[in-house]
Amino acid sequence: MLPGHYREDLYFMQDNAPIHTAKKVKEWFELNGIDTSDWPPYSPDLNPIEPAWKALKEKVIEMFPEVWDGKGVTEEKLKDMEEALKKAWDALPVSFFESLVESMPRRIQACIEAKGWHTKY
Repeated sequence: MLPGHYREDLYFMQDNAPIHTAKKVKEWFELNGIDTSDWPPYSPDLNPIEPAWKALKEKVIEMFPEVWDGKGVTEEKLKDMEEALKKAWDALPVSFFESLVESMPRRIQACIEAKGWHTKY
């Protein structure tokens, strides 16, 4: 779906996970004319999805503590977890995600100042 949504004034952002840096993946991006951002080797700090996952987990625990008991995996528990995740995601305010996007210049500057190492983010 990405080629249909990508624009030339954008950079696709992903971290240095091995599945993202494989030769075939890099070739696919190049073949499809999609520019990717350079990513510091030791820092996941720029990725705004990390705090989003944390917020989602916290919201699920807050709203559905019984689903997060960690006792075994059954088809029913998986279905309950899927529903809890959807409802928790919908409960996260849009302003939270906007603040993550707006934080990117600060995240990038902090990473530059830390020379690619960890930051407060």
